[in-house]
Amino acid sequence: MSLENKSHKLFPNFSTSMPSAETSTNFSLSGKSLPIFTSGCSSTSMTSWGANENSNNTKDNNEGSYGDRFIPIRTGDMISEFQRRAATSTEEKSQKRKREEPEGKKKDTHIFVYIIPKGNKFLKFHSSLPKRRGILDTPFRNVYSTTPFSRQVEDLMTKPRKPTRTINPLPYQMLAFCNELMLKDDFYLNVVDWSTSNILSLGLESCVYLWNTGTSKGSQLAIGTAEGKLQIWDTQKLMKIRDCTSHSSRIGTLSWNGNLLTTGSADRCIFHRDPRSPYDNIRVLTDHKSEICGLKWNNEGNQLASGGNANELFIWEGLNLSPIRKLDGHKAAVRALSWSPHSRNLLVSGGGHLDRQIRFWNTLDSRCLASYNSSIKVCNLQWSPTANEIVSTHGWWKNDVIVWQYPSMEKIATLKGHNYRVLYFSLSPNGEDIVTGAGGDDNTLRFWKVFNAPLSNKKKITKSAFKLDGLIR
Repeated sequence: MSLENKSHKLFPNFSTSMPSAETSTNFSLSGKSLPIFTSGCSSTSMTSWGANENSNNTKDNNEGSYGDRFIPIRTGDMISEFQRRAATSTEEKSQKRKREEPEGKKKDTHIFVYIIPKGNKFLKFHSSLPKRRGILDTPFRNVYSTTPFSRQVEDLMTKPRKPTRTINPLPYQMLAFCNELMLKDDFYLNVVDWSTSNILSLGLESCVYLWNTGTSKGSQLAIGTAEGKLQIWDTQKLMKIRDCTSHSSRIGTLSWNGNLLTTGSADRCIFHRDPRSPYDNIRVLTDHKSEICGLKWNNEGNQLASGGNANELFIWEGLNLSPIRKLDGHKAAVRALSWSPHSRNLLVSGGGHLDRQIRFWNTLDSRCLASYNSSIKVCNLQWSPTANEIVSTHGWWKNDVIVWQYPSMEKIATLKGHNYRVLYFSLSPNGEDIVTGAGGDDNTLRFWKVFNAPLSNKKKITKSAFKLDGLIR
């Protein structure tokens, strides 16, 4: 069956039902005649619509022709078709205006001519409207909020509440010594230290005791004697490696800086030593006028802070023989020193009984950034390695251990228990525990959990720590 025959079967009465292109019929509805516009196609053109596609000649002759469902049949020349329709539309509008205008009345026509200057663009994009300064259109603006609360209030309500900082006011471990072993009550001595290998050392009378709080591994231990001698011991083999004679009086303070060991003495001298060198001393510093009671290297290892009994506080650069800064302000001996691990060139220092001040220094320009009156003697100061917090130990008359928030200097906790001035102090290698010691009638070492260390910094500590059966003498 051909396509032409099939079209006749699908539309058997199409040619008789559709009027020709030249006819139009008026229907009457409620006394009004309605024009019916014809489709503009004859029976012959309809039969050839489905069978012959090469009927452009007949369509070009009949410009108003339409196909099925009154879909206009486009001509080949789209531009001519557009111009013809635009002209027809303009003519129809003009005739409609003439019919609507009253007779005898003429409408003046004004023609405006605008000459575009040479070089100017006739069509161009305009910039968007200027936005109000300080307003950024984002989905978080209050005008788009679906709740009556501001974004800040929503954040406060949806964020989990921060856990309250709590510090146990009681020590988790305490070592009390018998009358034969006495902690000296001397403001110018430091006889307790906690090494990075988790070994605690304690000097009692003429002996040094070691507690292994973790593994059994150790390194070297430096001991200063009352005669001014410096001894270096191997804590694994329990054997003295070296005996250095240099100071003429007792050694009260020591500070390690890698392989460099710095000692301060009552003879007003500071010695730099390298245990690997065959010589006893590398440098000798002689600017202090009284006994040296405080020594501390900074975290970078390029600056040394030293405090003396004559209210002196010096800053030394490397191994220079002269100090680069002298920090004036304290009115008593400067024993308590600590460098901030969070801000470079930030030093905190504490004065003795006649001063009682905690001062913060910028060691680059010698400025005192802040000063706080603690009302009691400051014996030790230590920054937290994980937070902007400071722990201090004090002497007569309260003998407290206080945790401070920096820079507000608000008290986070006050730890009580010692009944004599807390002269001895050290920080554990995990950064969260401290050990404090007091002589006289107290004669105890106490261990406190003070700081919050991150999990990555915590080390495993065995439960058998600080057992007296592991005492080495």
